[in-house]
Amino acid sequence: EINGIYGGFQGDGVKTVLPSAAHAKITCRLVADQHPQRIIDALTAHVAKHTPPGVQVTVTPLDSGATPYLMPADHFGNEAARVVHLELYGKEPFYARSGGSIPVCSLFLENLGVYTVNFGFGLSDERAHSPNEFYRLASFQRGQQGYCMLLHQLGKEA
Repeated sequence: EINGIYGGFQGDGVKTVLPSAAHAKITCRLVADQHPQRIIDALTAHVAKHTPPGVQVTVTPLDSGATPYLMPADHFGNEAARVVHLELYGKEPFYARSGGSIPVCSLFLENLGVYTVNFGFGLSDERAHSPNEFYRLASFQRGQQGYCMLLHQLGKEA
């Protein structure tokens, strides 16, 4: 994703001088089995391949990446989450593989050897991560209740 492009004169007023530099901020959303450094290397090679003669390009990776995380579908934590959803909503949960940037999940797996169960309680009309997002107090409270129930359920299975 290109998150931002900037260059040239950016102060008040107008300057007619052609800019000598431009910048782009790019992020890559990784999925399971992708490695951040390999993606950086591939992106850098792609940019270099398409750089016109006489143009100098510099790629500066930031230390903000996370290894992708994928929990096995048959993990007991998912069954515990299913039981919680059944109790909270009275029907089977809808399973959807989705991405997100929660680096602690992969860190726990890499360093502790444990999977992390996640589920959300935000509603679609709350517009998560949009400029006008909000989160209802009822959604927050249901989340608190759900995670307490999850800990209880996991304790029964341990």
